Amino acid sequence: MNIFIIMYLVGLLTGIGFYALTHFFSKEMNYKKRISIVAIIGMLAAVGSSVMSGFKGMPFILLSIGIFTIPVLIIVLGKKPLSRKFIFTIIVLFVAGAFTFSALNKTDYWIIKKTNRDAAAGDEIDAYLNEVQNNSDIRGYKIFNINEDDKAIILSLGEEMSGDNIEVLDVDEINGKTVIYVRSFYNKSPEKNPTIVIGLDRLKSEIEIRDTDGTLYEKTIK
Repeated sequence: MNIFIIMYLVGLLTGIGFYALTHFFSKEMNYKKRISIVAIIGMLAAVGSSVMSGFKGMPFILLSIGIFTIPVLIIVLGKKPLSRKFIFTIIVLFVAGAFTFSALNKTDYWIIKKTNRDAAAGDEIDAYLNEVQNNSDIRGYKIFNINEDDKAIILSLGEEMSGDNIEVLDVDEINGKTVIYVRSFYNKSPEKNPTIVIGLDRLKSEIEIRDTDGTLYEKTIK
């Protein structure tokens, strides 16, 4: 499940949560005022997402849409209290089921510690790590076999990102493609060419690595 679907589902639950809170503060308030409050919260979330530029703001746009979905559903289908309870129950069960299914089928990934062993020891990963530091213009990712099932991806940012570090935010499978979400940030890294080694228990034939700054990293030919 990718970050955008997650944020939309979280938006649905957030909308239901704020609607429920209106009952806590005022039991006499009619449903039209309640959905107006939820809609305003959704609008504020949309305004907040517009402040963020590029890829960073997109998940929060989905969050605001998820919040907006609740008042829309109530207007269309849930004018009666029993209908609203039915809608909320269905949404909560659907979201819980979606998260459960995603957790059970999620790609396992881990960060492989970079070592300082000599490449002459015959380790293919160590050899490539040395190569990207000696040829710091190498930018992109390369795939390695760890064993029969597990794979490793080495991502290098290139010399122009010297001083940065990389962290993995999530790994997802979308339309038969493995999508890896990463974040690069400056932290005075001593590496001439910032790198990260990612282990995965499965990998699709098509791979996409996305940075939060909007960068899409290509497979390196070196």
